[in-house]
Amino acid sequence: MSDWSKKYYLKNKAKILAEGKKYRLENKEVLKEKRKIYDLKNRERILKWQRKYMEEYRKKEPNKIKKFQHDYYNSERGYFVALWSTINRLNGRKKWKTVEEKNSFKDFDEFYNHWLKQKSIYGMKCPATGVEMTTKRFFNKPGERKTKCMTNISVDRILSSKNYCPQNLIFTTWQYNCDKGVLSPKGARFFLKIAEERYGKKVYEME
Repeated sequence: MSDWSKKYYLKNKAKILAEGKKYRLENKEVLKEKRKIYDLKNRERILKWQRKYMEEYRKKEPNKIKKFQHDYYNSERGYFVALWSTINRLNGRKKWKTVEEKNSFKDFDEFYNHWLKQKSIYGMKCPATGVEMTTKRFFNKPGERKTKCMTNISVDRILSSKNYCPQNLIFTTWQYNCDKGVLSPKGARFFLKIAEERYGKKVYEME
C-alpha cells in the first residue's frame, strides 16, 4: 500500500468500513459461493497453513489448548464426539461374522440424533436404572490412577453379538453396562423366573 493510499484510508476509514459492511450484507450469498470456490481451489494450501498455525499455537498456548479440550469434551456434544470415535475404533478392530452385523450408523449426525431422541424421552436419566447420567472427562488429577466415572453415559448394545446400529444401541450408565455384561438374555430370563417364583410379581418393585 502506497503512502497516498494509507493517508486516504486513514482519512476515510469510517466511510470505507461502512461501505464494505453494506456490500457484504447485500452480497452475502455471492460472497459465500466465491469463498466456497476459493476454498476448494486452494484446499491443500489452506490445510497446510492451518496445520502450521495450530502447531505454533499449541506450542505458544498449551494451557489454553488444554482448557479448550477439557471444556469441549465435558460438554454434551464433545462427549458424544469422543463416544463416536470410540465405537469407530471398535468397529475397526472387531471381525463381524455376518453382513447384518456390520450395519451401523452412517455418520456422527445419525449417531447424535439417536441420543437426542432418547434424551427427549428419558432426559439425562438412565433408561434402565433412573440414575442421572453425566459427561465427565479428564477428572483424574495428574499422577492419580485413571478411573471411570460410573454415572457417565456409555454406548450399550442390547444384543452384544450385534453391531452398533439404531435398533441395537441404547445409552446407559457405565455402571449398568458393566453389571449387565456378565448376564446374557437367557441368564436374565432364568433369574427373573426364579425371583418371581420366590417373591411373586412384587419382585419388579424391589430394589
